[in-house]
Amino acid sequence: MKPVNVGVCGYGHYVRGNFLPQFARCELINVVGVYNRGEERRQQAAADGYWTTGDLDELLAIPEIEAVYIGTANAAHKEQCVAAARAGKHILCDKPLALAIEDVNVMCEEARRAGIVTHVNHGAPYSDVFLAFKKVMEEHCGRLIHLWVRSSRGFGNWAHGARHGAVMNPDASGGWTFHHLCHALDEVCILAGKRAILVYHIMQKTSDDCPSEELVNSLITFEDGSTAYLTDGTSIGKFVGKGALGIDADIRLHGNTIQIVKQGKPAGRGRPGILERHEKTVKIEGSFEDKSTPIIARYFAEAIRGGENKLLSFDFVRDQYCILTALKKSGHSGQAEPVAY
Repeated sequence: MKPVNVGVCGYGHYVRGNFLPQFARCELINVVGVYNRGEERRQQAAADGYWTTGDLDELLAIPEIEAVYIGTANAAHKEQCVAAARAGKHILCDKPLALAIEDVNVMCEEARRAGIVTHVNHGAPYSDVFLAFKKVMEEHCGRLIHLWVRSSRGFGNWAHGARHGAVMNPDASGGWTFHHLCHALDEVCILAGKRAILVYHIMQKTSDDCPSEELVNSLITFEDGSTAYLTDGTSIGKFVGKGALGIDADIRLHGNTIQIVKQGKPAGRGRPGILERHEKTVKIEGSFEDKSTPIIARYFAEAIRGGENKLLSFDFVRDQYCILTALKKSGHSGQAEPVAY
């Protein structure tokens, strides 16, 4: 299959040090050039061997470029995605797609009108850990009652002098709710397979002078009555885990091990209603640290070449941004908020 020629928008620390080295592991992607507005990072891209420009229109006008990766500040995604769609370029946009549902709607419409392949860079659905968890949940849990996802970046908090970019610049990042909770939300929306109808969101800081929320806790109710609890933030220690409670079984993910707990017959210990517990563990090859970028790149390239679009398209994730909007509103109001679609 012929590699897809890609132009890159943005050359920040994440793009240069994380995304592009992982992108390079996919033989179906060929990076043609880099757009960056700031001269210093543009010079760095040139020193790294890339053709560069400070003019987005110049990048988009290159005929051989078939697709673009948008890795700029979150607040710039809408304008650049619209420009790319109007230029007929397929789009892989980093998360979050945009910071307002109105912007997401415009981006979806422009992509549909252009007839292009789109994807938002959420890695979890492509990891071995997530896929194994989803398979076990579907095979054992029965009707789903509750999901939970808990994580912390282990970056450190504001009170101790840590300065995470998403916390320092909420106008550009959307704050922690949009910038990082979108990952956990993406997971539970895929696992639940239902629309959310009501949310309650708490945003916390470790210092009054902190520009943005650092820790968030969310309770989401879905249309079938199932619920999800999400917590995400930056803290001293790093942790991550998820679980699902179903009518037939509970499952918990610990590292690369899934624990399955099912109910059995009455335990017969003299107390009515006590049931036996049957436990089983499933080992997974892989971990949360596995890089999904090469998988995303391959699926993106295959979809452009006419294969099945297995990606999280702009239209697919739109509902998630309706939920994020309601979460942010709840965080400010202190009240439960309905999700408006």
